[in-house]
Amino acid sequence: MNLDRMNIATYLRRKKLLVAGDPPPVVIPLGAGSHHLVFHVAVPRQEWIVKQALARAQVKERWWLDRKRIFNEKNCLEILAQFFPVLIPEVVLEDRTDFILVTTAQPREAVVWEDQLMGGKIDLQIASLCGEVLGTVHSQTADDREVKALFKDTKPFEQLRIEPFYARIAQVFPDLKKPIEAQVRQLLKNRHALVLGDLRPRNIWVNSGSVYLVDFAAAHFGNPSFDVAFYAADMCIKAMINSPQKAAYLEGVNIYWNSYFRTAEYAKKKEVEKNAVRDLSCLLLGAIDGRLPAAGLDEHMRGLARRIAQNLLFTELDKIEEITEFVNRTLIDG
Repeated sequence: MNLDRMNIATYLRRKKLLVAGDPPPVVIPLGAGSHHLVFHVAVPRQEWIVKQALARAQVKERWWLDRKRIFNEKNCLEILAQFFPVLIPEVVLEDRTDFILVTTAQPREAVVWEDQLMGGKIDLQIASLCGEVLGTVHSQTADDREVKALFKDTKPFEQLRIEPFYARIAQVFPDLKKPIEAQVRQLLKNRHALVLGDLRPRNIWVNSGSVYLVDFAAAHFGNPSFDVAFYAADMCIKAMINSPQKAAYLEGVNIYWNSYFRTAEYAKKKEVEKNAVRDLSCLLLGAIDGRLPAAGLDEHMRGLARRIAQNLLFTELDKIEEITEFVNRTLIDG
């Protein structure tokens, strides 16, 4: 079945999550995600997030997706619960027939960090905490055979991240195809730890100085450089959209990046940092010319973003402060 606002209560009653005595639930569709149907469902005693994986992304062109990625997300939540039981949703129900995952909802007082950032509130302590959490995840799962076996399938990651970002920009910029494909090989062959695949402000809820993380459909055992770069690329795009506060957003990248590498403890950490810079360049290009380009950038700023990304793909800079200073200077000089 395909869930909607009208049938979701019937579904939850059938699954015995709604019981006799519960009033009709309040059902709110969430977000503008193209890969899942997501609903917040509430009765007085409990609130849930109900998520159903789609087989085809809700975009104009044909984009087919493996619905089994929803089970990846469930496995990721259960692994993360071992390290951060209060920072992530709790799995309530896994429906392997209809590709549905039900979890507990975020704390009522929590707000999406993306909304705070776009409103100009840039909390650098949250950036630091995100780096610490990510560094801990990678360290705790590094070279773990059981985790590697559980997340050996990279198909969801390839469909949700490689194809729309890396493969697409390799088509748009054929002169960059060789280094972009080299990054793809790094991501798929140098597999060291559990990679979350979607750590960025829109998937981070903030509550009293702490964070609550959601959305792990692209989780896999892979190269940590992707997670490091994905978050940083998102913040760089925000710096470009909110140019008057660009320095603050870029400082958020510095703090997050340094917090991560202070926390992370696994072999080849230095190699991961170098690769993360090149992944950052690919993901910036992907945010401009990939399958789902970022909104809010005019053509002039898109041109600057392309120039920044292409330079970073070949840069010899290795300190994150030097990289963000290059971004800042390019945005200022135009």
